[in-house]
Amino acid sequence: MLNRLRFLLVSMLLLGLPASAQAVWPAKPIHWVVPFAAGGPADSLARMLGAKMAQDLGQQIIIDNRAGAGGTLGAAEVARAKPDGYTWLFSSTGALVIFPAISSNLPYDPERDLIAVGQAVVTPMVIVTAAQSRFNSLDDLIREARARPGQLNFASAGSGTTTQLGIEMLKRDAGIAMTHIPYRGAAPAITDLIAGSPELMLADLPAVMSFIKAGRLKPLAITWPKRSPILPNLPTTAEYGLKEVVSSTWYGLLAPAKTPPDLLMRLNAAMNKALQHAEIQAYLQAQGVEAVGGSAAEFASFIRLEVIRLGGIAKAVGASVD
Repeated sequence: MLNRLRFLLVSMLLLGLPASAQAVWPAKPIHWVVPFAAGGPADSLARMLGAKMAQDLGQQIIIDNRAGAGGTLGAAEVARAKPDGYTWLFSSTGALVIFPAISSNLPYDPERDLIAVGQAVVTPMVIVTAAQSRFNSLDDLIREARARPGQLNFASAGSGTTTQLGIEMLKRDAGIAMTHIPYRGAAPAITDLIAGSPELMLADLPAVMSFIKAGRLKPLAITWPKRSPILPNLPTTAEYGLKEVVSSTWYGLLAPAKTPPDLLMRLNAAMNKALQHAEIQAYLQAQGVEAVGGSAAEFASFIRLEVIRLGGIAKAVGASVD
């Protein structure tokens, strides 16, 4: 009997006792790093999503805002964290795709140090101009840009951001030249845009929707394959014959590399379940944001394609880290 007990104990160790300990995960609050300022669209979404996921997982999810350096500060923190399922990252294009392509001294490698959990949402972007602008369509803008090469100015939230790179796609595919005016964030750029200078900007739909409704900004096109339900009369860039001008902001969950696969699966399942919640769906639809969901493998594949697409554009136009 004693020998049999010893055999069972040794077998448990060989089969990996830590795996049985993981079955009780999560046993304490979860630390969720959001590398954006508190109160912004990404932070609000993370808090709503985190609250629903916490109900499913049975533990509190603590949102930790680590804004700065285009999201790379927060990404670096999670890359260094213990891979035990208690530290996650809610990140986007900049820290995972663009900055790794144009910076040689990031303190982490997204492919080596982080692992995909799942894509949460995607936010279509719109080309906007001031309400008093002479441009009433994207064709109007393109015609003038061709007639006055380099004389039209476009704003962005900063060098290397999707707000720049989407317009770089437009310049490339429409065969036009315009001058880039980078700002430190979308808010000051939008403020100047409303005043009439610079002449245009590409922005996340939720960031400018209130100004469009108030008649302070005029949308010219959405850089997305389909029209938005909250702006159903706004044409897509594809409808103007610019099918490759597709730009969006997306957010997804990641964890430190070497996080056990079973924990990744549970995280992914909790995220997908939360995205289907009626409250989350209503919030996203009101903002013009689309839920994505799906598997960790699908998100990892998507990121790799974005590295090729957006990373290549960032390098080609000489984008730099501000």
